[in-house]
Amino acid sequence: MEQRLNSTNAYRKTVEEVAGDLPADIRRGLSKKEAQKRLKQYGPNKLKEAKEKSLWHLILSQINNPVIYLLFAAAVLALIFGDFAEGIAIFIVLVVNTIIGFWMEFQAQKSMNALKNLDKARALVLRSSEEIDIDAENITSGDIIKLEAGDLVPADARIIEAVELKVDESPLTGESVPVEKNSEVIEEELQVADRKNILYKGTAVTSGTATALVFATGMDTEVGNISSLVEEQDREDTPLNMKLNRLTKKLIWVILVMAAAFFLFGWLAGEELYQLVQTSIAWSIAAIPEGLPIVASIALARGMVRLSKKHVLIKSLGAVETLGETTVIFTDKTGTLTKNELTVHSFYLPDDGLLKVDRQGHKPTLDIDLQQKNNLNELLKISVLANDASLGKPENSEEKTEAAEEKKPAKGDPLELALLDFVSNFKPGLYKQLQELPRELHDPFDSESMVMGTIYKENDHFYIAGKGSADAILSRSTQILRQGKPEGFAEDEKENWKQRNHDLAADGLRVLGFAFKTSQKCPAGEEAEDFLHDLNFVGLLGFMDPPRKEVATAIETCKAAGIKVIMVTGDHPATAANVGREVKIFSEEEHHNPVVHGKDLHKQFEENSQDELMGIRVFSRVDPEQKLRLISHFQDMGEIVGMTGDGVNDAPALKKANIGIAMGKRGTQVAQEVADVVLKDDSFSSIVKAVEQGRIIFGNIRRFVLYQLSYHLAEIILIALISFSLFTLPILPLQLLFLNLLSDVFPALALGIGEGNPNVMKLPPKDPKEPIISRWNWVQIGIYGLLIAASVTGAYFYSHFVWEETEEVNNNIAFLSLAFAQFLHVLNMREGKEPLFNNQVTRNKYVWMAVGFCVAVVLLAYFIPVVAGVLSLQPLQVNHWVLIASAGILPTFIIQVTKIFFKDF
Repeated sequence: MEQRLNSTNAYRKTVEEVAGDLPADIRRGLSKKEAQKRLKQYGPNKLKEAKEKSLWHLILSQINNPVIYLLFAAAVLALIFGDFAEGIAIFIVLVVNTIIGFWMEFQAQKSMNALKNLDKARALVLRSSEEIDIDAENITSGDIIKLEAGDLVPADARIIEAVELKVDESPLTGESVPVEKNSEVIEEELQVADRKNILYKGTAVTSGTATALVFATGMDTEVGNISSLVEEQDREDTPLNMKLNRLTKKLIWVILVMAAAFFLFGWLAGEELYQLVQTSIAWSIAAIPEGLPIVASIALARGMVRLSKKHVLIKSLGAVETLGETTVIFTDKTGTLTKNELTVHSFYLPDDGLLKVDRQGHKPTLDIDLQQKNNLNELLKISVLANDASLGKPENSEEKTEAAEEKKPAKGDPLELALLDFVSNFKPGLYKQLQELPRELHDPFDSESMVMGTIYKENDHFYIAGKGSADAILSRSTQILRQGKPEGFAEDEKENWKQRNHDLAADGLRVLGFAFKTSQKCPAGEEAEDFLHDLNFVGLLGFMDPPRKEVATAIETCKAAGIKVIMVTGDHPATAANVGREVKIFSEEEHHNPVVHGKDLHKQFEENSQDELMGIRVFSRVDPEQKLRLISHFQDMGEIVGMTGDGVNDAPALKKANIGIAMGKRGTQVAQEVADVVLKDDSFSSIVKAVEQGRIIFGNIRRFVLYQLSYHLAEIILIALISFSLFTLPILPLQLLFLNLLSDVFPALALGIGEGNPNVMKLPPKDPKEPIISRWNWVQIGIYGLLIAASVTGAYFYSHFVWEETEEVNNNIAFLSLAFAQFLHVLNMREGKEPLFNNQVTRNKYVWMAVGFCVAVVLLAYFIPVVAGVLSLQPLQVNHWVLIASAGILPTFIIQVTKIFFKDF
């Protein structure tokens, strides 16, 4: 398909120049025939959709594992040499593991499909001088579109005409305040967020109307460019997968070396080929934890289930553990740290100075005596009267039906809605009273005057209310209200108020000025066209997109856990800094840290001064490409990076990060598709819960891998000692497989789904390069394996040399001794610093259930003739059982006693 028609740098051209590039007719629009021709030639106005993993791909991803390959080879060898029971048993293990992993990933994929918004957007376009409503996918370059409040912008377009137009561009730029738009040509080169004459696909019109010329559709739009960045990013493999792969490779090398040595030694000794192959198969089964993929999948799946109950949707199993590895969280501001809704934050009044709104309770409050505050009451009055928005509540306060709410939705500019919401909650009586006043005149806001005003009939006079930019209101005010009485307003005092406005804006607030006057008659004629003059100045009011209540606590928890939280936003530096202080991204000592602007970030990358970035906690006016470079830089420095976001502009970074976390409520479909995790409640605190669960899961995985490898090493040592000394196989492959299926799955699984250490979020994150099994863990594995092997080998040798029992009885003693030693070994997985009888393992009811179940299964196998025959079990005497019990209990007894004296053991 050919590249679509486009117009480069449309914001720096006149509408006529853009129309000439396409070409287009800005008066009549495209003809219907020409529109169809362009759609056929250049394609529909839609983004490329992420390819969904096929069922076959999901299955292949489960079996693409070195452990699976080795077990498959062992099963084939068993079948070739006629050991059908062993071969079939190994295949069953492989199938069960594949089914479990496939099912969990399939369910996660289905959950994501349910989140997708399947509604088709519509658009009003001008075709052959006729306005028609069409599917937004059928828009093409050269179309003329008509927009009003509430519409989604369907494509990138150059504004032809705009009336009081404001657009919410937060999904694209991250800026929480709606942007005023116009049709004027821009001469200088600007970033996307500052191009006032352009409308971008995926943004929303909040107020006003517009006519615009579409110059880019589909993948050629700004959103499409971001989608292209998403496609270019390679997905970082999860730390868990990398560590498991490294671990299994080590195990495979151990097996190959030992098998080669045994083959050479056995061949020189003249042993039969079948005996050598059977022992190699036994070693494969002994060395490889068959249940490792199963238990790892189930442990991670269990974490997925737990997190889903806490409003966290995990799309892949590895993402759970990766959350626990995270050392840095890059977070967007709008909609993630903040509510993405403007609220009244503070007042600056002549008599009272700065007053901040307290929103801790059910209703907003101010710490002042409302009865005596005429300036505040006057400002609240102006807020309601100089206002074109509607909260959308039913006129009858007792009418609370859903139908009534649907008939009158909230409508208007977010700033004006915030004013009405505040007054209706702060002083509901005043709000209701003012709603009943009749409006006589209206002077709407425009970008030239920067003010708006209304006139209401109140009793025997007319009330003139005005609000707008602080500078504009101050210039139109000749008096200032003090103690409820107008006084003269000198120019030097006005300058002081302009400085206060600047200070509030520097704190990241959107500031409006308020003024009023009364008149005995309603203005008429020319006076009615501009009646906002000779006003009484009342004060300033600051708005902000407030942080979510739980965010500050969540960030403090992250800090305690050694996780750096960094804000990366497209919003203004002052706004970003103010939110950073509110949510405590800055500590008291870090308040002096600068907020790095996107343009300065570009310079730092060019000058190779990236190391200075590691101490920065807030980056503002950052575009999608810069987010990618930041994430790559931190990853290159060895950090495991989590990235949160909800907008289209966040999608490339979400994919590039080690763990991408998208918002489920406010998040765009693009962001949700590329993320690893979706927060269904859009709450930053849910990230902390997810990180905690990830850390617990890693601890559980380390614990059950330590458990599995230690007794698998015991099996290797046991087979090596007896095979090399007596040239007999102490335990048959099928017996090993039966035993390992029990131990690898049930006790290991019980460890894998434990509740973990309750203080895990008070510990620093471990080194991202630290393997699942540390050096000290390998020492533990070696000691544990030697103790278990020595106990079981001792029992075998005692039966062989002292009692001179048959090879079958010796085999049974070794098999049963090893079984009970392995089952009890799960109790040795407590941390040495924990109490002997009250620890993570003993508090885990599943551990006791698993041990009891495994013991019962082994005893049933012994007493059921058919099963006993398959496993080559013989009737044993009492003295045999005493030896078995002693050899099975001794390793655990020694290890537990040692842990009492050596806490790290």
